[in-house]
Amino acid sequence: MKEQFVEIGNIQTLINFKVKDNFVVLSFGTFKLKILSETYSEFRFYIGQEYKKEYLKQVLFVDDKNKIIRYFCAKASKTTYCEKEAKSKLARKFPSMDKDAIEAAIAYLINTKLINDNNYVIQYLDYFNSAYYGKYYIINFFSNKGISKDLIDNIPFDEDKEKEKAINYFGLIKNKFVSKNYAKQKRNIYDSLLKHGFGTDIATELISSLQIDEKLERKKLAADYIRAKNKYSNKKQKDNVQTNKIVSYLVSAGYNYEDINDIIEVDKRGELDND
Repeated sequence: MKEQFVEIGNIQTLINFKVKDNFVVLSFGTFKLKILSETYSEFRFYIGQEYKKEYLKQVLFVDDKNKIIRYFCAKASKTTYCEKEAKSKLARKFPSMDKDAIEAAIAYLINTKLINDNNYVIQYLDYFNSAYYGKYYIINFFSNKGISKDLIDNIPFDEDKEKEKAINYFGLIKNKFVSKNYAKQKRNIYDSLLKHGFGTDIATELISSLQIDEKLERKKLAADYIRAKNKYSNKKQKDNVQTNKIVSYLVSAGYNYEDINDIIEVDKRGELDND
């Protein structure tokens, strides 16, 4: 429609109009203009009256703004958006629309608090706390969402509550890695705590509370030893070369060097299956 405006004259006469669902179709001499009902209510249109091209351009501008607002309100009823997300989403949804219309719509949405970064922070903060996310994850999330530094700096982080969240999260994940050896369990849990936003001091304290089951750890070492032995079995290589590879593999897996040597000696004595 905007491209057609280049061809039309400076003055247009309204011949007729029809209401269709939530739209109004304005019929002029050589073209029709379809606008939202809310746009129509903002302007005065009378059959037989003349309208300047610039006036009709303004009508289209307001109609674009209203289309954006209508679309966003439908989306915002299901999902909360911060200002940065809203701008990005609307730019993708309406790539050919006047950028000024998008900015005008966003200004309206902010003014009416349909877009409100403070409310966005409050809502997501409730979720992050209930899902046991730590301080650093939360800060990074809001920073990436374009939330102002002032808003982020005003988020209350209590040290005792952070530790409580970490303990709760630790309780959820500590059994996730039980099939791995003790060293890998500690490493995976430690990494998970950091990724969830907790500091190294809290993560270190929590993994230090893990209790090792010596008998189970021994079984895991034996199983991994057999796996490594089969992997590096090669008749063309000397025994010491194969042994070095097995030891390197098990050390990288987190096993103690003395325990590895012990299991090798047990195997040499032919007692591994009975160990």
